[in-house]
Amino acid sequence: MRQSYAVLALCFLPSLALSFEGGQERFSDPKTTEQQHFWPELYASGGTSLFCEKGFEEEGGLFVASAVYTKKQIKSSLRCLTDNQCSLKSGRYGHMLSDLHNLYPALSRVELTRRNAQFGELSDSVPSKFADIDCELRTTFQVIEPRDGAKGNIARAVFYMHREYGLPIVGQEQMLKRWHQLDPVDDEERARNDKIESIQGNRNRFIDNPELVNELVP
Repeated sequence: MRQSYAVLALCFLPSLALSFEGGQERFSDPKTTEQQHFWPELYASGGTSLFCEKGFEEEGGLFVASAVYTKKQIKSSLRCLTDNQCSLKSGRYGHMLSDLHNLYPALSRVELTRRNAQFGELSDSVPSKFADIDCELRTTFQVIEPRDGAKGNIARAVFYMHREYGLPIVGQEQMLKRWHQLDPVDDEERARNDKIESIQGNRNRFIDNPELVNELVP
């Protein structure tokens, strides 16, 4: 009987996570969001990629919109396999995938390696897989460690998705908190936060108030 109750409780976990009422409410189609808002509005004047800090002036085939908290991780959190299943699990599934606070520009070739990996910390002896383009992103089997200048952005995006949508923190929480301290909020990140608010109507509170990290429950 105890085991049955445990299984029943697990079945309700996704619903409990979805009781959060934060996040953005304007966009629910990730493809449309990328085509109409990510590139032409958020990065209308160009920018730099998150993982390799490569500059660009306009959207092109070399760059994609990369989700820090990936679609695969969201599906795993909701315990669903297809988009239809996930939408039935959560009416906010499309909003999670479309949230600009979770999307950053990334080189296409880097995204192919990054999307199925977990963030982690690797030995200094591990070389960069992308040394040919002077990119500090280091990888081993299913683990990647980004450059120091991206670590805080990554941590604050993960914390945002956790706080706003009730998704579990992916990766080691204490490591992400270290990254948050190692790479503090800068003017570029604040300006991005302002721009996203003007587009989708909400802010990343961990950028506005970095001390909120201390309120996260382990």
